[in-house]
Amino acid sequence: MKLRPSYFEAVEHLIGLLCGDHRGNEAVNIIEFVERSLRLPRLDDFQDYFSETSSNADRESCASSETAALDYEADGDRMFRSPQVRENEDYSTQPGFGSSGFSVAASENGRILALVHAKGNMLYALGDIDGASKAFEDAVLISTGRSFHGVQDLIRRIIDVLSLDGINPLRSDFRSQTPRSTPLLLPPDKALQTASLVFAKNGDLPGLHHVPDGIAKRAAISTTSNSLLSLAKIFQDAMSNSSSRQRISRMPTGVGDILALYYLSLSLQPSPSTANNVGILLAGIQQAPIHRNLIQIDSSAHPIPGVVPGSGVALALAYYNYGLNLDSRHAHIYTNLGSLLKDIGQLAAAITMYEKAVSCDSSFDIALANLANAVKDQGRTSDAIEYYRRAVASSPDFAEAVCGLANALNSVCDWAGRGGVILDGGKQDRWHVDETGMITDARSNGTGSGWMKRVVDIVAKQLKDGSTWGRGTLRDQVLHKFVHQLEVADSGGLWTPEKRTNMQVAVATWAGQRWEGARIVRLIERAVKRAMHRWYHDKHVKRLDLPSSLYPRPMLPNSLTVPSAPTVLPFHTFTCPLSAKDIRMISQRNALRISCSTLRAPWMPGPVFSPPSPPSPHLNIGYVSSDFNNHPLAHL
Repeated sequence: MKLRPSYFEAVEHLIGLLCGDHRGNEAVNIIEFVERSLRLPRLDDFQDYFSETSSNADRESCASSETAALDYEADGDRMFRSPQVRENEDYSTQPGFGSSGFSVAASENGRILALVHAKGNMLYALGDIDGASKAFEDAVLISTGRSFHGVQDLIRRIIDVLSLDGINPLRSDFRSQTPRSTPLLLPPDKALQTASLVFAKNGDLPGLHHVPDGIAKRAAISTTSNSLLSLAKIFQDAMSNSSSRQRISRMPTGVGDILALYYLSLSLQPSPSTANNVGILLAGIQQAPIHRNLIQIDSSAHPIPGVVPGSGVALALAYYNYGLNLDSRHAHIYTNLGSLLKDIGQLAAAITMYEKAVSCDSSFDIALANLANAVKDQGRTSDAIEYYRRAVASSPDFAEAVCGLANALNSVCDWAGRGGVILDGGKQDRWHVDETGMITDARSNGTGSGWMKRVVDIVAKQLKDGSTWGRGTLRDQVLHKFVHQLEVADSGGLWTPEKRTNMQVAVATWAGQRWEGARIVRLIERAVKRAMHRWYHDKHVKRLDLPSSLYPRPMLPNSLTVPSAPTVLPFHTFTCPLSAKDIRMISQRNALRISCSTLRAPWMPGPVFSPPSPPSPHLNIGYVSSDFNNHPLAHL
């Protein structure tokens, strides 16, 4: 390999041996050396891909190793320079030479692609998400023959081809009146045509044109599809995780970009995993499509009440069903399909899907916990407890299962193993219950135990992790735009220069700090109240009938995701030995989630809501509970 970096047989065998010996970090170093030795200098746009990254190991076949035994920097790097000239002389005259961006014959593009893809898997396994995303992106660009400047360039091409601007006029079935900012929603049969539309010669990938037909070509196409799937999955995870988002340097601009990658991946290699991920993404799109009459789903499917044809939910159902046609024993698809059915009020059908998921994988913790939640909603608490126990046995640290089991046991007054915590020096939650159901005095042993201790520890971790939600949102133009929206809402854009500067300085101090996301939402809500007060004063005091556009609602920054709520809900906190501060923070986290979800809802108008008339003769105040079901702990 040192004498000839393009001798892929040696490289591949060495990588396999290193992984088999749990030396995955050295395998990454080897692949990066081969890349540096063979990379052509003309692609300046991609030189930053191979900055220092942490050593990694493949999640399935390699274990991580903290120490790197091989160091290929400095002198070793120069040792790789001389063979490159010889390789160029041997192959540079062949058609397609260097089309991968490396000085290798075009027929070998599939092998350098496989190495880069393997490096991405290894980087992902050890948590280097940004390094993994760059590796997967580079793998995709190899397959496209370096005809795109980056993954964003490829995404733009996909969207242009599948939308009105860049599509063949003869393909009127793909036409969409959807604005570019709206995700392009395609059913599975349309998504399967993506590659044939984006690439000439019936979807033949330019970078793989000279790879021999047969096993080698099929493997390279499969690797490309998997790279697209992995890259889209990384972006999808980061969209819902602010901490992951900050670790990725090339995040896409929205859901539509991620869907474009999935569409291309699915068209290259139909995969139930891809269909599952697309379904998850589409299920979260709330708006009904503007082009619903142009997107038709399977006409043989029975319509579900409340599901708009062509909407994100309808298409998610279509992708789940498509995935199950590819693999009728895919536990993840059954689970996600069950969750979607439950969300749209089809509880019985959801339970059937969860049961099928468990029958496919009896130890699938998520399916077991979801099934437990669903049967508990039917009033079958004993069955729910059994499913929760199985989920906890499968995954002892699974928060949903642990908290669900503790709550279900509380609801039937099964105190065995309840345990307790040391709260306020033992003054609160003094009496604990051991595994045999016997009472113990917390002050005698000084430690917590049992289900309650596990629940309290889980909540503490979730609240701690939640404090970093939204950190890094207020950067550069986002900060200035946010302050401008506050100014318009507060005064109609009439702040003095001094006040504007003071506000910018104050808000800038939040950037990068804990609770940044929470402060943004609370300030938006306060600005909404100010806008409503201005409108009330103008309308009912000054008697001015002004347009609603003068009272705009501040918008959430695009990068601010909807936060997750702690597993223990506010109305269950009184059954757990939690501190008053934790209970307040649980309620606050739920409120933030509700507020963010509402502010992002498609029906939310741009202006604030019109203020009501003055009390005449008095103001009626009422309370409506969001818990329309029987309270799970009402009998206590």
